[in-house]
Amino acid sequence: MPLVILLNGGDAQSWRFPQQRMWESLGEEVGIAIVVPVGKRLPPNEGAWQLDTEDESYHDIHYISTIIEDLASKHSLDEARRYAVGYSLGSMFTYELACHMSDSFAAIASHAGTMPVTPKACDPERNVPIMHIHGVLDSVIAYGNTWNWKNWESVGTMQDIPGLVEFWRDRYQCQNESSSEAQDETHFVYHACAQGTRVEHYRLAKGDHGWPETLNGTPTYEVIWSFLNRYTLP
Repeated sequence: MPLVILLNGGDAQSWRFPQQRMWESLGEEVGIAIVVPVGKRLPPNEGAWQLDTEDESYHDIHYISTIIEDLASKHSLDEARRYAVGYSLGSMFTYELACHMSDSFAAIASHAGTMPVTPKACDPERNVPIMHIHGVLDSVIAYGNTWNWKNWESVGTMQDIPGLVEFWRDRYQCQNESSSEAQDETHFVYHACAQGTRVEHYRLAKGDHGWPETLNGTPTYEVIWSFLNRYTLP
């Protein structure tokens, strides 16, 4: 089975991930292992998932690695088809996975997060395909402005969303861009990238911090799974 890890936001406690029941139904239907880790906040961090990971702060990377190893020892998992989906702070942590576990995840997708403007360490061996969804009206994680954590100084300044997309597009050396619009949604696709990867971005003109139920009329979890399911690890 492929593995999908759903990463919650905030303090990452054991509430349901957005559309989790739908993810679980999809898992039953097509055969996907769905995992929802529960994070733990370590002061002075403001959230449960470690951001701006460096040598001294690998605890959550080790946590996810150990989850994968434990599940693989008990279930028949496809090593080439591991994926992560994040919401809010969990979205931010998916970029830690892209930076530090690029050989473990075939693709990632997320909504309403971002990453540091200048990460302390992000030199992935492999270009992980990325889908990022974000509402322009998000009052928690601003779409158009960089911002600073209140009390989490080690993380530093966080990207605005155009800057986030540009960071990965440039790192992956994407040569081509296309876009399409439907109602209040714009879908950007950056392709012809190094290693055959791509970056996709849904800009939701009327979207806020809440998880969107649909994208262009299709349930959001289905759109995300359709993206993830294209990719496998070498």
